[in-house]
Amino acid sequence: MKTDDLIDALAAGLQPARPARLNPLLLACAAAASVAAVAILLGIRPALAEILSSPTTWMKGLYTAGLAGAALWLSARAGRPGADTRVPLAALAAIVGLAMLWGAVELLAAPGDERLADWLGRTWTICGRNILLVSAAAAVPTFLSARRLAPTRPAFSGFALGVATGGIAATAYGLLHCPESTAAFVATWYTLGVAGAGLIGAVAGRFALRW
Repeated sequence: MKTDDLIDALAAGLQPARPARLNPLLLACAAAASVAAVAILLGIRPALAEILSSPTTWMKGLYTAGLAGAALWLSARAGRPGADTRVPLAALAAIVGLAMLWGAVELLAAPGDERLADWLGRTWTICGRNILLVSAAAAVPTFLSARRLAPTRPAFSGFALGVATGGIAATAYGLLHCPESTAAFVATWYTLGVAGAGLIGAVAGRFALRW
């Protein structure tokens, strides 16, 4: 048998390798860890059933869950050498941009003497800190979910995973504990908390995601 024929025969039985994916079970663990962290460290709001029936509560959760989803998409793409990350990165930026626009419109529509209160709420000084606190519980399973990936830019991949961690944590925090619900507050202080988680993830990724 000729060498070329042998190579063709060996290659004929090969199947394309499936691209590596984020581990959904570990991501579910990250969500569960966030819920547990809120319950244990911060406490669940009273009358939770009534609060969860409010559309503004779910709009807040939709924003942070959207951040988490877009960041996980970005993480999956960033973990494949040569994959294009522009679309998920644009989606992440668009979600933030829409939230900022929503918050600005809400502030402009509010009476002038209420705008500062709508923007700062009662917890602006601790919102970002609390999101980072809850993120600490979700960080390990989120990063472990990417262990089968092969990122060529560990800091960038770490940033994406950090934003995903922050989005997961912020969703649990916003639905279960935080009393704020104005769009201006969420677009500003939640975004800063999630961005902080992303920056921490970028630093961690330089070491945790090297291969």
